[in-house]
Amino acid sequence: MIYIIRCKYLPKIAILLLMFILLCISHTKLYSAVDTVANQEDSIYLPIIMYHEVKPYKLGKDVISPYDFESDLKYLQKHQYNTITMTQLIHYIYGYGALPDNPIILSFDDGYLNNYRYVLPLLKKYNMKIVFSIIGKNTDDFTNIPDDNLDYSHVTWTQLAEMVNSGLVEVQNHTYNLHSNSNKRIGCMQKSGESFEEYRQVLLEDIEKLQNKIDNHIGEIPNTFTYPYGKSSDETDIILKEMGFKATLSCDYGLNLLTKNPDDLFGLKRIARSHSTSIAKILKGMPGSSR
Repeated sequence: MIYIIRCKYLPKIAILLLMFILLCISHTKLYSAVDTVANQEDSIYLPIIMYHEVKPYKLGKDVISPYDFESDLKYLQKHQYNTITMTQLIHYIYGYGALPDNPIILSFDDGYLNNYRYVLPLLKKYNMKIVFSIIGKNTDDFTNIPDDNLDYSHVTWTQLAEMVNSGLVEVQNHTYNLHSNSNKRIGCMQKSGESFEEYRQVLLEDIEKLQNKIDNHIGEIPNTFTYPYGKSSDETDIILKEMGFKATLSCDYGLNLLTKNPDDLFGLKRIARSHSTSIAKILKGMPGSSR
């Protein structure tokens, strides 16, 4: 008799159980959707464009013309992008300040003289900012023996100070003398068989040397490290964080989606600007952009 009753009411119980499960699933999806929206509201899309040389000739992968760069600035101005520095970004992530709408970072690697010659005047014309990562030994060498050859010369400390005093150039650390492939080391990477302590000492000596020189000449201490060739080892960021760096720039291709998590600032992706790829092509249709 009991068995018959159970069979009689089983379909209704099954329907009620199914309705309960579906209701739970719908609530889970709703809360998941709300959480996703909340997370999106706390995050920002940040494109970082990577430049090297700007001069009127020998254009190619890492060399664009002054006309190319001015066209980039015109595009950013027309589409209401706002150039920011790494310090502004760091302050935002750590909760010390806000960012303007549509932020973007224009980063220049190595510290070429042609950036001083052609980029600085255009920054002043359009009132836009760049992040300028220098190789310390090159700046020392060309300060000691100045050379105006735009193919290989780097800025002097005096020229660098002029750039910083414009209020439009932020200087960051690209190593003092590790931007090379020598002695079985690629850039600032750890060598095969090198102990952590040996590697740590190499980075401390080189990078702190440039930190001190920039502080002495410019009165600022870099908070961002730019990996030579975009390469790093598993231990690199551990040492850089110990030294006080708050962010690193890589050469990995991509757009950054950043939250308020400080770890997001390490290994920031960048998009290389070549002569054949305008900033309009790079930014058009990019996620987070309605322009």
